[in-house]
Amino acid sequence: MHPHIPVHDLWWLAAGGAGYGTRYARQRVRIARSKAHRARLPDPTDNLLRLQTLYGYNAHSLVSIAPGASAWTMPGIDGAIIYNEFNRVWLAAGDPLAKPEDVTVLARGFVAAAHQAGRIVAFVPATHRFAHEATTLGLSAIKIGAAPYIDLTTWESRGNRGKKIRSGVNQATRAGVRVEVVQDLDDKLKTEAVDLCLGWLKSRRAATSFGWLLALDPFLRAEHKKLFIARDKQDRLVGLLAASPIPSRNGWYLEDVVRRSDAPQGTAELLIVYALGHLRSLGASLATLGTAPLAKDGVDDISTRDHPVLERALLSSARRLSHFYSFDGLRRFKAKFAPGWWESEYALVQHGAMVPTKVAHALLQAVVPGGLPQLLTRTALQSIRSQPSHSHISRPDSIAQQSCPLE
Repeated sequence: MHPHIPVHDLWWLAAGGAGYGTRYARQRVRIARSKAHRARLPDPTDNLLRLQTLYGYNAHSLVSIAPGASAWTMPGIDGAIIYNEFNRVWLAAGDPLAKPEDVTVLARGFVAAAHQAGRIVAFVPATHRFAHEATTLGLSAIKIGAAPYIDLTTWESRGNRGKKIRSGVNQATRAGVRVEVVQDLDDKLKTEAVDLCLGWLKSRRAATSFGWLLALDPFLRAEHKKLFIARDKQDRLVGLLAASPIPSRNGWYLEDVVRRSDAPQGTAELLIVYALGHLRSLGASLATLGTAPLAKDGVDDISTRDHPVLERALLSSARRLSHFYSFDGLRRFKAKFAPGWWESEYALVQHGAMVPTKVAHALLQAVVPGGLPQLLTRTALQSIRSQPSHSHISRPDSIAQQSCPLE
């Protein structure tokens, strides 16, 4: 590993090529300047981790405490809102971290502060619980997907519903794959995991790594997570799973599930089933595999339907991006684990003529480094490079290669 580049930056830097390298250097300069500017201010990380341990309800709450993010607080309230600024949009990562009775007050203060600063506010992804409260603040609620939840007190992989899971688990087990909980995250394992993640990113159908809200970073806040690894008969690291706690719900978010492209079939299933069993043994009540973007599952009694332009833009973008990222495939994979229920997730945004365009652009910047043009350009280049040397025409189906089940 490069001694001067943080581990959490290695995968997207290596997967991104020269253009990403330039952006990485600029980002480090911006971060250095920001640190210098804030040198006299206390580091909010410790307080955010404390708040997450006390009040973390959104599955993404721990993941959102990432380098570069800011924290907004209010006097008299034990809480904070984690956010990042993208082109005059204050994009908050999910729900505020606060007592349930203080969440709405904190959100109202955040919206007021943004208005005073001439900024637009958006919360993504917001839980059904927070979205229900936030609509009282005059925010529009747009359903962006749903997350499957598993009741660990009753879940099992037996019966008809567990047929596909058992098939994958049995295949991996017969091939000699074994799973274990990481007890000691040493340098050797970190190096193996970096190679695994970089290889996985390069094989991704999306042809890009992702940004702040969807960053692949299993080691970030590793001291608060549970890490699981899968090895094959040759003792190669063939799979990795990171789980983040959801303290307010006595649950866990299986945030990163990565496997080698040549790992035995069923490696991902074996990792997940093992992790669910282990978390249950620790007394956890529920687990989630995270958001399935644009999934229609779950109760939706909140969508306000007052931002039709943004809703149409999201659907249109999803159709275009489906060539590069299999939303349906991701949803099917998660549904295979027979969740007990699905919970809708939302984007909460302000009203205004320019809000849809600005928020959509901010979301792309938060999710895809370089935005949509970078995603399209890199995917086209990957498609061309995958063709035989005598061909100068990229075929649409060359983009739609499957790599990991969790696409």
